[in-house]
Amino acid sequence: MSTETLLCWASVNHGTSVLTGALEALAGQGHSIERVLLLVQEGREAPSDLPEHLQIETISLPVVDPTDHAELYETLREELLPRLAALEKPLHVNVSPGTPAMHAVWLVLAAGGAFPPGTRLWSSQRPDPRAPARMAPVKFEPTTWLSTLREALVQVPERAAYDPEALTAVRRAALDRLARYALVPGVPLLILGERGVGKTRVVESLVAKLKGDRHVVTFSCGHLRGEGAEALLFGHADGPQHKTSAAGKGLLHKADGGILFLDEVQDLPRDTQRLLLPALQGSVRRWRRLGETEQQEAQFDIVCASNLPIAELEKTLDPDFFDRIAHLQVELPPLRDCPADLRADWSRVWRETGFPDGPPWSPTLERALTEARLPRNIRDLQRLAAIIVSTRPDGPWPVSLQRQALEEWRATGATPPGDFGTGTRKQRLHWFQTRLALWAKERYGTWEAAASELACDESTLRGDAKGKP
Repeated sequence: MSTETLLCWASVNHGTSVLTGALEALAGQGHSIERVLLLVQEGREAPSDLPEHLQIETISLPVVDPTDHAELYETLREELLPRLAALEKPLHVNVSPGTPAMHAVWLVLAAGGAFPPGTRLWSSQRPDPRAPARMAPVKFEPTTWLSTLREALVQVPERAAYDPEALTAVRRAALDRLARYALVPGVPLLILGERGVGKTRVVESLVAKLKGDRHVVTFSCGHLRGEGAEALLFGHADGPQHKTSAAGKGLLHKADGGILFLDEVQDLPRDTQRLLLPALQGSVRRWRRLGETEQQEAQFDIVCASNLPIAELEKTLDPDFFDRIAHLQVELPPLRDCPADLRADWSRVWRETGFPDGPPWSPTLERALTEARLPRNIRDLQRLAAIIVSTRPDGPWPVSLQRQALEEWRATGATPPGDFGTGTRKQRLHWFQTRLALWAKERYGTWEAAASELACDESTLRGDAKGKP
């Protein structure tokens, strides 16, 4: 029998009998549970007579009203799901303990593909109090857009992107807009965002899946200039100037039936932009290969990406070209504007890099990520992961080593020199004071030591850290 994990709420009315009955029933069906994740409503005490032979982790969740579907759903997504992302053993969820609202939320989460692959839902039943408990599998597996997309992303981890159901409102709004726009056939899609925000990841995973799991042909617009770029894009006729192959098919041909992705489109030469104009009109794309007069045809969708603000991009591109690619625009927000999603982003980056064990997490690490400007976005998280791994601890990642890694990380650009936030002079000074206070506390260990080092009152420093004007 494999060793597995059971997740459930602590029963308020029946103590540990629901848990022990479920464990016995699962064992009778060939499931060896060695770990239990027991959820307890914040403010309530966990059962005291828990089985001693199991690894039981009690998780207190800040739920005020256990009958409020929305509160339960958001709390489980924010507080519980990040813990489950690193699970390597099969997960079982007993949906029976708790309120009817809790039962419904388990089903909604499962239908959306929020649990690790292979998770099984169970209903514990004891029709006769004197009889042993029974565990019946919950057969509720509707196919939804979220479940299909999440399953696809898990199967291809190297294409992993943001969770499509983001926690931060600004990212969720951007991904919702992306989902709507990606389903519009034939119209180019323009994705904006800072360096490292994940534009390529989004195209190769979310957009490709939304468009029917199509293949993506990527052209990095700044890599080639002149005829080299045009030959690569459009193809070329056979001739003495093109000796590498017979009449060559370009990327537009290769994109037939899929997606042509023009990455950092602001670097595309204007002459090339003009040549692309016929391929941006209509559902059938038309163009001419270099050295030929006959038109080529193919069907593909076009997605462009740029790290420039839209106003600057409009000034940079040929006006006609800009007008054709900018009908549908989505701007991906920087990581610093999505603090609620940082833990999930960090876990995803850690898993993608293939580093050992699960991703480290602590209040120290959470505070550091939340406070940093992260000018390189996902690349800053990748750099931090590499620095942490360089410490090479033999066991868990202790906070002392995390602090050491964070100091190196900050020193190499997590908050670049000369970065004083945004807004008015007063707002920038306030931004700097808050981060100075938090840095000093982290650097010197206590508020008292930090205040002494900065020659100020401890209360002043605490107030700055809380963002008090």
